[in-house]
Amino acid sequence: MKYGGDHSRRKHVLYRPEWVFKCLSRLRKFSMAIDRVLESLAIKMNPFALCELRGDCSIDLGVRPYAVLHYVLSGTATVNIGRGVEVDIAPGSVILAPAFLTHAFHVSGAYGEASGTLQMSGLDRVVIGHELDGQPLWAICGKLEVSYRGLGGALSLLRTPIVENLSSDDRARRALDEFVYELSHPTVGTRALAESLLQQCVILLLRRRYQSNDPSLRWIDGVADETLWPALEEMLDDPSAPHSVETLAARCALSRSVFAERFSLAFGQGPIDILRTIRMQRAADLLTRTELPVKRVAEMVGFTSRSYFSRAFSEEFNASPTEFRISANQALSA
Repeated sequence: MKYGGDHSRRKHVLYRPEWVFKCLSRLRKFSMAIDRVLESLAIKMNPFALCELRGDCSIDLGVRPYAVLHYVLSGTATVNIGRGVEVDIAPGSVILAPAFLTHAFHVSGAYGEASGTLQMSGLDRVVIGHELDGQPLWAICGKLEVSYRGLGGALSLLRTPIVENLSSDDRARRALDEFVYELSHPTVGTRALAESLLQQCVILLLRRRYQSNDPSLRWIDGVADETLWPALEEMLDDPSAPHSVETLAARCALSRSVFAERFSLAFGQGPIDILRTIRMQRAADLLTRTELPVKRVAEMVGFTSRSYFSRAFSEEFNASPTEFRISANQALSA
């Protein structure tokens, strides 16, 4: 009887109106924080191309130091992304591939009578395979640069690709269709409007995946926490510094234990794990964009030992720094 009585009182207290109001207020406050994160994303559009893949052909995009967006207009294909991930795509499919993630398109059975050529005078055209091999896969492909609060690499914390098959009445697809129209009919204000449409699409995709509890977007929870932001900003701004849990906690004016627990809860990883990811991403960028020796790259991202850096890099990218650099340079020169 005593247990039942205590349990009843606890249950009664749990559902008091003021408690419910407090919970709703916290939820509303957190939602506003997420809104601020999405509002602070800045997307810079780089040249997009109309890609045609015909017949039985493949194109390996390798590793690239930036995020890539693909939007399928016509045809079907299989895409291999990262380590062993295979997805089928069709008209309306959109792929947002994070930086430094390998991906390749494979088209088969695209033979038969062609239904005409897609005319887009405002876009460069890239053809893979023989142009007479029937109906191709048509896709709009381009590079995205996303920054948050002026810091680049916002999508570097996106570890897995976003792949969505959009229906004809999907808002993100309508935005992409308008985006494609602007690119193919350039006029005054095209770039500004195209970047606005692209940002709308990316935010819709990020919001959708976040609301579905996609674990790869846990970082949004972290950057939405204003108390933790100074630590993340410090790591993004200077990954080579000798950061520790203690120094990062001090930047947030929190004790070591409170900071570590709060950071892990928000990001799904500890601060040193996130720092390691940021360092590896920065190293990959330096290996791709510069000819600096591997030892110098290691020093610039906070490693004093080249051998330890090489082991950590190989664990992250499944390739040594030298192998990664060769692969990235081949992809960029293709």
